[in-house]
Amino acid sequence: MKPIDKKVRHWLLGSALILISCLVWWTYLLSPLQDQRNELALDVSKAEQESDRLKLRMQKLSEKKQVSRESEAMLSQYAAVVGPGKSLEEVSSHTQQWVQEFLKNYDLSLKSYKGLSPSMWQDYALSQIEFQLEANIQGLSDLLEDLEKIEQAVRIEKLSVNYRHSRENDLRVTLRLGTLFVEGLKE
Repeated sequence: MKPIDKKVRHWLLGSALILISCLVWWTYLLSPLQDQRNELALDVSKAEQESDRLKLRMQKLSEKKQVSRESEAMLSQYAAVVGPGKSLEEVSSHTQQWVQEFLKNYDLSLKSYKGLSPSMWQDYALSQIEFQLEANIQGLSDLLEDLEKIEQAVRIEKLSVNYRHSRENDLRVTLRLGTLFVEGLKE
């Protein structure tokens, strides 16, 4: 075999040094940097997922808060409709006062009134009061009109009208009113 000349030997030795340098560079520098970059990319991906999860949670909480605000508004609206008072007795008292105030302003005569046992509407209590009135047709009409306009949950449970000819107030009216009461709705 023929000896390798000096020029080729330098070229092979230089190539071997370059190849060894590339291998050392790959093993000790590039490969750990790529591993670190992959770990960082994984951490960024996890952080983005966590960020998306937190944004979704914040959106749900915001929606719940909006629903809560709407519920509070609806609750206050219902609280305004339910008869004033913290108990059935107070609600009955307020209803009696309303009718008596109304009677003072119109041509109606209250003969008697009495509180009755509460009834139920769905799962809620209704305080009931029965009034015996003497009235004319205009006075009864005014009373029914005002009952329709009242902004509370009051309904006519019973209405009976007897006509008597020869009297000034020719109608004898029995009116039973039910007023809605919801426990704990008003404080």
